[in-house]
Amino acid sequence: MPPCESYDGTGDPMEHLARFTSGMNLHLVPDQIMCRAFPVTLKGAAHVWFQHLTPRSISCWAQLAESFRSNFLTSRVQRKNSSALFRIVQGPKESLKSYYARFNSEKLLIDHLDPGVTFAAMARGVRPSTPLRFSFNKRPPENMSDLLDRVEKYLRAEEDSTTSQHEEAHNGHKRQDRPERGNSNEAKRSRATLPKSFTPLNTSQGHILNQVKSQNILKWPKPMRGPADKRDSQLYCHFHKDHGHTTDECKVLQREIENLITKGHLKQFIKANDRQQNGRRNQRRTGETQPKDPPVINTISGGPSAGGLSSSSRKAYARHVNLTQGSAKRPRTSTSLEFNDADLDGISLPHDDALVITLRVDAFNIKRFLVDTGSSADIIFEDAFNQMGISDDRVKPISSPLYGFTGASAPVRGIASLTIVVGEPPRQAVHTLDFLIAKIKSSYNGILGRTGLNKLQAVASTYHLVMKFPTPVGVGLVKGDQTLARRCYIASCRTEETLSIDDQRDGKVLRRAEPALKNMKNFEWTAECQTSFDELKEYLASPPLLSKPVMGEDLFLYLAVAESAVSAVLVREQDGQQLPVYYVSKVLQGAEQRYPNAEKLAFALLNAARKLRPYFQSHTITVLTDKPLRRILHKPDLSGRLIPWSVELGEFDIHYRPRPSIKGQALADFIVECTLPIEVEETPLGVERPLLPDQLGLFTWTLYSDYALREVHEGICGQHLGGRALAHKVLRQGYYWPTMHRDALDYTKKCDACQRFSSIPRQSPSPLSSLTSPIPFAMWGMDIMGPFPPATAQRRFVIVAVDYFTKWVEAEALATISEKKCEDFFWHAVVCRFGIPRVLVTDNGKQFDNPTFRTFCANLSIEQRFTSVAHPQTNGQTEVTNRTLLQGIKKKLNGAKGLWVDELPKILWAYNTTTRTSTGETPFSLSFGTDALIPVEIGLPSLRVVTDDPVQNEEDLRANLDLLDERREQAAVRLAAYKHRVSKFYDQRVRHRAFRVGDLVLRRIEASAPREAVGKLAPNWEGPYRVVKLAGPGAYHLEHIDGKAIPRTWNAANLRRYYA
Repeated sequence: MPPCESYDGTGDPMEHLARFTSGMNLHLVPDQIMCRAFPVTLKGAAHVWFQHLTPRSISCWAQLAESFRSNFLTSRVQRKNSSALFRIVQGPKESLKSYYARFNSEKLLIDHLDPGVTFAAMARGVRPSTPLRFSFNKRPPENMSDLLDRVEKYLRAEEDSTTSQHEEAHNGHKRQDRPERGNSNEAKRSRATLPKSFTPLNTSQGHILNQVKSQNILKWPKPMRGPADKRDSQLYCHFHKDHGHTTDECKVLQREIENLITKGHLKQFIKANDRQQNGRRNQRRTGETQPKDPPVINTISGGPSAGGLSSSSRKAYARHVNLTQGSAKRPRTSTSLEFNDADLDGISLPHDDALVITLRVDAFNIKRFLVDTGSSADIIFEDAFNQMGISDDRVKPISSPLYGFTGASAPVRGIASLTIVVGEPPRQAVHTLDFLIAKIKSSYNGILGRTGLNKLQAVASTYHLVMKFPTPVGVGLVKGDQTLARRCYIASCRTEETLSIDDQRDGKVLRRAEPALKNMKNFEWTAECQTSFDELKEYLASPPLLSKPVMGEDLFLYLAVAESAVSAVLVREQDGQQLPVYYVSKVLQGAEQRYPNAEKLAFALLNAARKLRPYFQSHTITVLTDKPLRRILHKPDLSGRLIPWSVELGEFDIHYRPRPSIKGQALADFIVECTLPIEVEETPLGVERPLLPDQLGLFTWTLYSDYALREVHEGICGQHLGGRALAHKVLRQGYYWPTMHRDALDYTKKCDACQRFSSIPRQSPSPLSSLTSPIPFAMWGMDIMGPFPPATAQRRFVIVAVDYFTKWVEAEALATISEKKCEDFFWHAVVCRFGIPRVLVTDNGKQFDNPTFRTFCANLSIEQRFTSVAHPQTNGQTEVTNRTLLQGIKKKLNGAKGLWVDELPKILWAYNTTTRTSTGETPFSLSFGTDALIPVEIGLPSLRVVTDDPVQNEEDLRANLDLLDERREQAAVRLAAYKHRVSKFYDQRVRHRAFRVGDLVLRRIEASAPREAVGKLAPNWEGPYRVVKLAGPGAYHLEHIDGKAIPRTWNAANLRRYYA
């Protein structure tokens, strides 16, 4: 969304609407998006007004704008008429600068102001008996420019006079108050830093102060001296924050502004006609301290613009180039050429495009002009020059050739002096350049080289695709056309070059062709052969362009296989023609060359799918091949390497179709027509001698597979092998049946001992599910920490409560844990301070899960939620807070473990006043709207302590409370983004393990029966139990096999499926 200042209901609503509408119309934003984006630009009372709009009462942008305009119409700035200027009169003690600033402020509120009225009001308002009034009476101003020049002249004279008087008084005061002679050097330095004259500004000092007071570049003054009762109480200075003079008349602020301008700040507040002089003055001030540049040896290569056209001038230039300059001085520049991210507007990143601009040459707007700092000459190609219709009289002959990057020369028609215009008015530059007319083909119309860039004093940035240059009225700018640059690059790839064979190699070519020409003694080159050969050359000289596919259409793929390479071409059909979309190929390496042809064909398809993955994902691909490729990939048992290939290709929508072949169809028709109708008689197969298996001496064997698997797996010599190892061991004993491997896997999976002693999975079984609360103090988590070493009053435990939104923490040390203690803590630490919450999250401890505490929560309408058994991550916010508090307490004790109770309040205060990563705010600021005053700000006074103003502080506190809702909304957005990043990182390591109602499961014995999980020989799981209900993401309700319900929920991390 375009940047737009927020509106709080106190400014002009028409101005805010105009800024918002202009920004949106610039980006062609529809009305629906404007309606949704408009609330983002509101704050304070304006945002409250929008929140109270009746739902479904606004149907379009025009209606929303009219409602906004009518509601805040009283805040509209009232425009004035020209008669208001005659009421602006200079006061008896008012300076001309202050009067001029008030006059300009009033003039901005008048529409369609006549210049004559301005002359009369200004002349009348100036105080009589002043030099400016005398000048107006002696010679009235001729026009507005004359009036402004005269006013600025007397303003400058008034400033110089006031500054001189102030310096004399300041120096005299210093001499009187100087206690020691050792301070004389400091006084001299102080006087030396006072500017002799001040830079003219384009606005008042008060406006500049309002703009820069929030930055850290301003040095605030010391309090004003002298009795306060003798100062004028009607005049107030916002810089000194005291009475006695106005902000615009403050000389200390004037010197501070001049110092900032000297350091390079506040350039935007300097008058346009004085910026150049100010820049030179700053250079003179800093020139003495800058070190001299070391000697430089400059070299230049190539180009008639550098060395001239004659041989003597080139030799002289070469001798000049080889000289070493003594001390090259840096040329003074009055304009700074800078590039920033604003210049990237409209540029597609990342890119490697050239800077291609549109240049006006002799009243012709010529596109495709390449800015090339590597070219020593300015070039215009002959095709573009001919289209300009310039007569040959302006073309001067040139004997110097044009050399390219490889050293090859290019023909040059001549050189012409042409006038170029760069930039848009008023920031334009007009120069005459000597262009070489190159007689070669190019996708560009011309090249602007170093000669033209140096003449323009231009700097080009290929990253920003912008060229900037100085002009008398500011910095000129020419933006490159990224689309046109890419078209030129594609066009340059299609060259009309022909292949020529060296005459010396004709014999070698003929010797290679002799074996093919031995049987062609009667060969004759006819006109038909010449026509076919010309058509072949024309086809080879004009390669087809790549075509862009249409969304949703089917694409066709042709595959080709050679001995050492595979290739594929992706095409689309349009108007009965097949147009290429992309070509891919791959050279076979090592063992790939030994693949069978069928596998090479599948490898060619796999290579095309990898390199053209976006096309395969968004289109249906039809493979046209005369090989049984579909049968090869759908039966991967022919070769082991085809299995991963088939799986990788299975994600795409690929169809296989035989290639249409006219020759194959003709052969099929020939076979059908020429087949002789031969009748074949069937002869019945007779049985010579019927025999049964028992008559041949064959025996029927019965294999008891269950016994074999059971004996090897858990018999006398069994050790509960895995399924694959069990099948191999049975096979080595001489037993075999077709489903032996599958039977072994099923047997081990259902083995009760193997399931109870199986390993505990460490990966999470379900994605991360976050507990969020968009309302402050609506959801709290509570937990118990301890036991700690006994402290005073035998306190060994800490009860902790954490708000899920603001992260505010309350804690209290306890001697014993009981439901009464928990109820009292929750009442006075949470309910009495922050109100009744909606949700309370705790673990399954008896102090929380008991009738007394349940009744207490029910009477206050508090929803009590319990975590899963042995799964503290459910109340993760409280667990993380406990860990942070515990780390802080341990680091503060230094051996005195019993003093942890005294350190607990300090750790709590440090936690509540520290910025949390998830919200970007401190819990204190989200709770009360302002950051707390911490002890370090008292020992080393901070800025807000030094500049404390009780009245202003009270106003700021109330303003912070008004803006607290917006601050909390921003914190909620950051919290949601932080939880999303954590979930994304956590879910990458999830191995899904879910259960359905009715499944049998085992529970981790460490979670369900910790006392039984003792020793290395104890099982890891116990059960089985039946799943009866899904409690939430990854949480389940269980029951015993006999139907007895199990209290509380169990997380999937502590469960595994049981196979009966």
